[in-house]
Amino acid sequence: MRRQWLYGVLALAGGVVGGFAGGRLGSKASAAGQLIPPSLEAQEIVLVDGEHRRRGFFGVNKDGNAALSLYDHHGTLRTALEISGDEGLGFKLFDSSGRLRISMLINGYQIPAVRLFDAQRRPRALLGVDPEGEAALDFYSEEGKLLRELP
Repeated sequence: MRRQWLYGVLALAGGVVGGFAGGRLGSKASAAGQLIPPSLEAQEIVLVDGEHRRRGFFGVNKDGNAALSLYDHHGTLRTALEISGDEGLGFKLFDSSGRLRISMLINGYQIPAVRLFDAQRRPRALLGVDPEGEAALDFYSEEGKLLRELP
């Protein structure tokens, strides 16, 4: 008898909770019957793994512009997409040590450029288009000296 009473109480509680949840969710349904998610406002969203290591970031950078960063399983920055007052719009790829290796930027003058960096973060190659529409491919020495420019 006691067990039946417990089952009855659980069934009643489940019905109350289910009815409340159904009423709340049903009130947010659109005309098409799909749920409309509520909005979320935040200055940053940080994704962490099961051990609380940072794996992703979506937020506002120091300039007040949007930024998206992805981290590997060691917590090392590997990819960044951001708008910056200094560099314009940029997409950057980092090696497993967190060193910048590839950057694709559109600067404030609307000039696109792809830069390749060596393991010491020195620029070694540049592919870009100047404001007049002329393409260029530059190669640099370890010291940063221009070795060759095409065309």
